[in-house]
Amino acid sequence: MKKFLLIYTLLCLWSNSFAQEDTVSSVKKVQILHADKLQFYTDKQGNPIRKLVGNVRLKQDSTLMYCDSAFLKKEKNTVDMFGHVVITDGDSITATSNKLNYDGNEKKAKLIGKAKLTDSQMEITSEILYYDRTAKLGYYLDNGTLKNDSTVLTSKKGYYHTDTKEAFFNEKVHIEDPKYSLDSDTLMFNTETKISEFYGNTTIYNDQSTIKCNNGTYDTNRQIATFGKGTTIFNDPQILKADSLYYEKNNGYGKAMKKYDWYDEEMKVSMKGTFAEYFENRKEIFSINRPLLEAQIEEDTLFMKGDTVIVINDASKSFKAYGNTRVYKSDLQSISDSLYYSKNDSMLKMFQKPIMWNEASEMKSDTIKIALVSGKVDKIYFINKAFIVTQSKGKLFDQIKGKKITGYFKDSKMYKMLVDKNAESLYFGKDDDDNYLGGNKANATKMWIYTKESKIKKIVFINKPEAVFTPLKQMNNTMLYLKDFNVNFEDRPKSRFDL
Repeated sequence: MKKFLLIYTLLCLWSNSFAQEDTVSSVKKVQILHADKLQFYTDKQGNPIRKLVGNVRLKQDSTLMYCDSAFLKKEKNTVDMFGHVVITDGDSITATSNKLNYDGNEKKAKLIGKAKLTDSQMEITSEILYYDRTAKLGYYLDNGTLKNDSTVLTSKKGYYHTDTKEAFFNEKVHIEDPKYSLDSDTLMFNTETKISEFYGNTTIYNDQSTIKCNNGTYDTNRQIATFGKGTTIFNDPQILKADSLYYEKNNGYGKAMKKYDWYDEEMKVSMKGTFAEYFENRKEIFSINRPLLEAQIEEDTLFMKGDTVIVINDASKSFKAYGNTRVYKSDLQSISDSLYYSKNDSMLKMFQKPIMWNEASEMKSDTIKIALVSGKVDKIYFINKAFIVTQSKGKLFDQIKGKKITGYFKDSKMYKMLVDKNAESLYFGKDDDDNYLGGNKANATKMWIYTKESKIKKIVFINKPEAVFTPLKQMNNTMLYLKDFNVNFEDRPKSRFDL
C-alpha cells in the first residue's frame, strides 16, 4: 500500500512539473474586474499590495474569483481572499470557502473554512481544501467528505481529478449508501461510472450480509462486486471464505473461482473446493472439481466427494453429487455414480450400481437407500440385483442375493435382512472348533437372515425353500460363489483422506 501511495504521488508531481514547465513563461497575471474600494500598500519588503473591498471580482484565464475583500500582490501574482469566497473554473468547477490563498503562477488555491468543491458529479467538503487548476485536482489532507448522488464518502485524505472524475481516498475511508456501507484503508472511486476499487482491510455491510476482504471492486450501478484473496462473507446462517469471488446482486448469481471454504450453520454442512457457483433464486451452490463436503449428522460426520456437488438450501435442506461419488462415515462407506441426501427425511440415496460397506460386509444393487435415525443407520434398502457379501476366511464368502433386500440395523450393525423375490443364500457352516464343514446353498421366494458379528447365524425360509449342503472338500471353485459374484473391497474408502 505504501508503494501504491508513493507511485500515485510521484505521478501527480511528475504531471504537474511538466505542465508548469510548459506554462510558466506564459502565465497570466490575476486581473481585477471589480471592487467597490481599492487601496495601495507595501509590505515590509517593499512589495506593493492592493487591497480590494466590497463585491470583489478577479480573473485569471477562464477562472473567476469572488469575495468580500482581498489582498492582491501583483508582482508575485498571489491573492488572499476573505468572506464569501467563490471560484468558478470553466463551466463545471465551483469552489467556496471563508478564506482563500491563491498562487497565480502555480495556479494553486488553498480554501480555508467550510471549504467546498463541486462539479456536475460530486461535492467535496472539508475545513481546508486544495485545488490545483493545472492538474485539475482537488484534495484534502485532514478529514473531508465527498457526496455523489445518494453516496456519502468520508476519509482522512482525499483526491479528486475533475477531468477524469476519478477520486482516491486514504485512511479511515467510510461510505454510506442506501444499498450498503463500507469501511476501508484505501479506496478509488469514479463518480461517473460509480465503480469503487478498495485495498487494505475492508468491511462492507448490507441488509443481508457482512463482507471482510483485502481488495476488490464494486459497481454501484450494476451492483456487481469482485473480491480477492482473504475474503470472508457472513450471511447468516452461512459463512464463506474465498480467494476470488464474483457476485451479481441483481441476478442473485455468484461464483468462487479459487480456493473456498463454505459452511451453513443451519444445515450443519460445509464444503471446500476450487470452483463453485451460487444461484440465489434456486438457493443452490453448484461446485465442480471434486469438492469435499462434510455433513454433520447428529454425533457423526459424513464426508463425501464427487466430480460435481450441489447443495440445496431450500425446504429440503439437501445435497447431491454426480460422477465418481465416494462417501466415508464411521459406520458406512460407499462409492456410486450419483448420490442424494435430504436432511428433512434423513434418507441417503445412491444410484447407478452403487457399492456400500459396513463392518466386514460389501453390499451392492442398482439403487441403495439408507434411512438414518439420530444420525445412525436404521434401515438400508437394496433395490434390484441386490447382492451382499461377507468374507468368512480366505476365498470363502457368505453370500446373499435377491431382487430386493432390506437390512435392519441396531447400533450401526446389521442384525437381520429380509430378502424378497428370487432369494438365494450361500453360507459356510463351522463345527464347535470353528472348523469349516461346508457350504449351505438355499433358494426361496423370501427369506429372513439373522446375523451376529457380520456372520450368518440363522436363516428362516418362506414358501417351499430348496436347500443343499455340500461338504467343503466336495466343493469346487464354481460352487463357492453364487452367480454374478464379485467383490470390490480394494475400492473401499479407508478414511476421509481416501476420497
